[in-house]
This record gives sequence, C-alpha cells and structure tokens, in this order.
Amino acid sequence: MSKKGFTLIEILVVIAIIAMLAITGLSFDFNKKTDIEKRDRFISKIESILHSAILSASNGRGIKVSTKIINPSSTHIQFSTGSIGIYYYSGSSIIGSWEVMNTPFYWDSYFVLKDIYGKMKDSSTGSIYPLPLDIVIDTNNDISFTGSDSNLSSYIGIGMTVKYHGVGRILEFDRRFGKVTIQ
Repeated sequence: MSKKGFTLIEILVVIAIIAMLAITGLSFDFNKKTDIEKRDRFISKIESILHSAILSASNGRGIKVSTKIINPSSTHIQFSTGSIGIYYYSGSSIIGSWEVMNTPFYWDSYFVLKDIYGKMKDSSTGSIYPLPLDIVIDTNNDISFTGSDSNLSSYIGIGMTVKYHGVGRILEFDRRFGKVTIQ
C-alpha cells in the first residue's frame, strides 16, 4: 500500500511560488495605466479645443448674443495654469465664450497645466509665462499670440506641460500650420 499526499518539500515549494507572486503583485502599480489614460484624455481635450476654435474661426461661425447672432472678428483660446477657454471677440470686446474649463479640471485636482512657453523658429523655447497666454485666430485664419511677453510676434508656437498625478507630456501648438504635437 502506498500513502498518497504531499511531502513537506512540495508544500514549501508551492508556498514559495505563492509568496513570489504576491510580492510581484503588491509592487505593481495598478493605477499607473489609469493615470496615463487620464492624462492622455486631458491632452486630447485640449487638442480638441484647439481644433474646434480653428474650425469655428475659419468657417465664420456666428454665435448667439442675447437675441441676435453675431459673427465674431476673432476667436481667442486662453491658457493659464488655472483655466482653458475659448472666447469670441468683436473688436476688443468679449461677446461670448465656449468650452471654458477651470481648475480643478473635471473636478479632479490632479490635472495640471503649467509651464506655458513660447517657441522660437530655431526650436528654442522662450520664457515661461506667469500670466495667461491667448492664441488669437481672426476671420482671415491668421494666428497670433497675446500675453505678457514683448517677443510674442517672433514666436512660431507655444507649448505647455500637461500632467495628471505627476505623469506629464508636452503639448506644442505651431501657429504656422495650426498643428498640435505631443511629446
């Protein structure tokens, strides 16, 4: 007759394998992928805001103010560390706004938009803006920038750091082509 069962060595090997799997599982950050996905969704939202503003400005889409529809003379996309927004102007007056997001973006304080900078033609960056910076698109599809820097006319683009929970990427907008690149 033979006895069926596990030897002590077999039980210890199984326990060691389970312990190694548990240690590996505990050290894995399950939220990492979620943080990256949230950051990428935030970048996609900013990219969508830029494209929508360019399209609405180039199509001459009117906006309703009180009881009448007005064609704005320019569209401003304003970026600051605390907000992103599209504002419609008639001359120097704001006549309407659309797609304004304020901190905390999406009611989550881990979204960060910071280090907004101007980019020169030779690809070097200019100063980081402490104040808001606007991308201005007029009805002729001319793109310019307004802000606190006196060198704004020499910038070909702007960039900014977009982060969620410390996971960041750089988003750059090139005014020559109206293109957004993400690094």
